[in-house]
Amino acid sequence: MSQPSGALSLALVSTSWARDGLEQREKRKQQDLENEDARIKVVAFANGKGGVGKSSMAAAFSAAAARAGLRTLLIELDQQGNNAEDLGFVANKQLADDGAAQARMILEGAKLQPTGTPRKNLDVLPGGELLEDVSEELYCQRRLARHTGDHSWLGMYAAAIEQVYEDYDLIVLDVAPGSKVLQLQALVAADVVIIPSKSDPSSRKGLRLVARRFREAHAHNQDLTLLGVVLFATNSSATRVKQGIRDQLQEDLADNAPVFKTAIRHVEAVAVKCRTLGKVPEELAAELDLDPSLQKSAAQLAQDYRSLTMEILTAIHELREQLNAADEPDELGASA
Repeated sequence: MSQPSGALSLALVSTSWARDGLEQREKRKQQDLENEDARIKVVAFANGKGGVGKSSMAAAFSAAAARAGLRTLLIELDQQGNNAEDLGFVANKQLADDGAAQARMILEGAKLQPTGTPRKNLDVLPGGELLEDVSEELYCQRRLARHTGDHSWLGMYAAAIEQVYEDYDLIVLDVAPGSKVLQLQALVAADVVIIPSKSDPSSRKGLRLVARRFREAHAHNQDLTLLGVVLFATNSSATRVKQGIRDQLQEDLADNAPVFKTAIRHVEAVAVKCRTLGKVPEELAAELDLDPSLQKSAAQLAQDYRSLTMEILTAIHELREQLNAADEPDELGASA
């Protein structure tokens, strides 16, 4: 096949290490199935629209899982770098590296290296402005792949995560809404996807966009599962109203994923205070010097996140049980 016009000037990085990493991942998955120990560790939070609580949800879920004793890694594939605010390490330039560690990982082939541990059991690999360079490289890789048919570039994050896979019980991906190439990277790397969404038309459009990208990524990651949708920023306590919204979201996905029972309320004063102090709602609710009304709202929001975390972990456990059961031998000794 002839070299595509302009390809010589792109100066693309090699993706051979990604191909090797993807092969290792497939071998590991096959070994897990043979041992009836299918593992679901990599959870992506994604939506095609911003402002739907994605980063706050990813940070709160990661912190809750870490408090529960799960060794957790939070990777932020987002140029905004909001996790540093959510977890309170903006001023720590060793932890908040503006995406430098990820840039080295993708552009130089360096090993995935978390920048630090802002909470017990919780390591972070933050995003930031340097992810713009990563996105530019990935868009070039995507353009070239249309001519060569080599789509190994899609597995660069998956291959990097495989390097540290055994070090963690849970790996959480907080994915930028505006970058298609970063979303595809996350979806190829993930085991399951969770879509936070509001009920407004724009947010639901973003939900459908992620669903379409899910189908594109599924061709390169056939084990990928859409775990569910989380309703965010509902101000109504009416069960009938919430159920109506859930039905709408379910219709948007053509019944391909459930809507979690737990909805995350939005209280602006709590959200602002959380980011000002660099605390997730569970931590803010434990503050003793809060205004009583703010403390009450923080406690309610913290309860939402506790319930959601339990729902997600239960859904992951049930999916894992299904995968293991599907691979068990039947009564005649044949593979089920």
